[in-house]
Amino acid sequence: MRQLILVIMLVFIIPLTIYADDSPSEQSWKELNHMSDQILQLTKQEKYSEAKQLMDYFSTAFLEIDFSQEGISMSALRAVILAYENAEQSVTAAEMSIEERIRAVTSFRLAVDALSSEYHPLWLHTEDAVISALTDMELAISEESEQTFQLRLNQFLNQYEMIRPALFIDTDPQQLQKLDAQITYLERNRMGDVKQEHLTDHLILMQEEWTNLYKRVKEDNTDPSFWWVIFTIGSMITISLTYVGWRKYRAEQKRVRQKNNS
Repeated sequence: MRQLILVIMLVFIIPLTIYADDSPSEQSWKELNHMSDQILQLTKQEKYSEAKQLMDYFSTAFLEIDFSQEGISMSALRAVILAYENAEQSVTAAEMSIEERIRAVTSFRLAVDALSSEYHPLWLHTEDAVISALTDMELAISEESEQTFQLRLNQFLNQYEMIRPALFIDTDPQQLQKLDAQITYLERNRMGDVKQEHLTDHLILMQEEWTNLYKRVKEDNTDPSFWWVIFTIGSMITISLTYVGWRKYRAEQKRVRQKNNS
């Protein structure tokens, strides 16, 4: 019986090992993703010349990919290219704050990751910051703190501008249009042109919309191998428990027979 359990475990584990092997295409995307992260780190260290050199190398490697074979849409490709151009401009600009540079390069980093990562893109980690900004705006309105509201709104707009290229890749156009429309409403009415309760209701609606967006993308981007691991572990536990139960039953039957014979 132990040999049978071992064989079953091997049957489950071997496919997982094969599944983890990277194809040449996957390796290329991993290298590009890593390169975009290096560019971001160099920008944070204010090593703009090195960042620009690495961006040139990224451009060459990126253009070597057969996008039609990879099944990448023109709109997704355009989003990455625009993010690249903004990032390149940020590391070569004579006058730009370090915050603006980092934000532009981070946007590029998130876009590359969204395009190259099949599961759980990095931009999902912005959920706390986005929801917090919306909640803080709602609180500022209730406390009638105009200055705080304007500050939180600016933070939210910067956050959205940073992740928008990645959203363009990972969400459908209708969803992105809806988000854009909601944000446009906020910008148009940021100076108190509408009643406070209307603005509060709009912010609550946005919180629900963004929460559902993050939840939906997380569910859609769950790695199938995760469910395979859950199934594997569950199967192993079931087999082990069945085996233990069977041994316990045999032992109990043996004790009963011994008692009856005595």
